[in-house]
Amino acid sequence: MTRAPRYQVIYNDLVEQIQSGALAPAAQLPGETDLARQYGVSRMTVRQALDLLDSDRFVVRRQGSGTFVSENVKRGRRLNRLRSFADEIASTSSEVSSRVVRAEAEKADAEVADAFGIAEGDLASHITRVRLIDGCAAALQDAWIPYAVAPSLCREPLLDGSLYRTLSERFGVQLRYADQSMTAALLTEAQAALLDVAPGGAVLEARRTTFDATGGVVELTTSWTLPQFPFLLRIDAE
Repeated sequence: MTRAPRYQVIYNDLVEQIQSGALAPAAQLPGETDLARQYGVSRMTVRQALDLLDSDRFVVRRQGSGTFVSENVKRGRRLNRLRSFADEIASTSSEVSSRVVRAEAEKADAEVADAFGIAEGDLASHITRVRLIDGCAAALQDAWIPYAVAPSLCREPLLDGSLYRTLSERFGVQLRYADQSMTAALLTEAQAALLDVAPGGAVLEARRTTFDATGGVVELTTSWTLPQFPFLLRIDAE
């Protein structure tokens, strides 16, 4: 099993404290030196964790004063980096889960075959899930993965319900980056039934192509997210 980097461990621990209320809104975090001593790491490692918290708007930094828990953590999916659906959710109280609709090896159609560089009709893993936030349907995700990348993917449950974690830890896939496009769309009757909403409703449709460290395509996913769960972006000045 691949160990998470130390800065990620610190980030996860502080996020858990924020979400549990142990670190209340507007509370000041210990200084970098104190955090470094607490976690047994360098100040540079602590700074990486704080940079991540700041990027995800869990904290705010005030020059000369310190780092404080944000008072307005918005609920939504953050797209600052390539990560799983659960990790994209930024909420102080949200529980993320999944309902698997389909998980089986199927013959790739022309679009999937072209993306993976395989022949049409070759096998690929096809996983469709309804993603839930606090028990409510939030998004429908339809993912294709090359069969050769993860041959037994559909025969075992995903680790913690995470496709990315499963690819990384069970099959050794090193995810590198993704290209993603987003557009408005209307739900079909079948999609609406899975999300338990009326057909024809507006959603945000996202198409993602994910690449590994060698530049190969390891995931082709289309997702449809309900409007009450927006995508959140941080745009920095150059």
